[in-house]
Amino acid sequence: MRHAKSSWADSNLNDHDRPLNQRGRKDSPRIYQALLELDWLPDTVYLSSSKRTCETLSLMNMDPDKVKIEIKPSIYHAPLEELIILLEYIENNETTMFLGHNPGSELLLNHLIGEWHRMPTASVALLVKEDNSWKLENILRPKELL
Repeated sequence: MRHAKSSWADSNLNDHDRPLNQRGRKDSPRIYQALLELDWLPDTVYLSSSKRTCETLSLMNMDPDKVKIEIKPSIYHAPLEELIILLEYIENNETTMFLGHNPGSELLLNHLIGEWHRMPTASVALLVKEDNSWKLENILRPKELL
């Protein structure tokens, strides 16, 4: 998943500390509701340490008693190679969410499935690992939700 839309209103903030804007605060719970309806809620969430990823997750209201949440600073602006290494954290038969940034979100998705897909803010892709390859089940984008 890519973080929800962030604010550029305060030019004094460094990139890591930028919060969500109004659209981002609206899209985060909408994406959560879509994940809930599709039974896509994760068992584990690994997220970047940036303010906007933490705020995205917070607004999704995931139950910390049901979802293991771990901040991984290495996800913040990680190159593709670093994100591939993080895949080793996924346990068998576990649904895991990586909540990060572009270009990493798009690069990882497209590397794993071998085809290009856009990941605008607050988009989430469901991938399933079959044998030793990844298959794209669906992509949810806020602008495409009813």
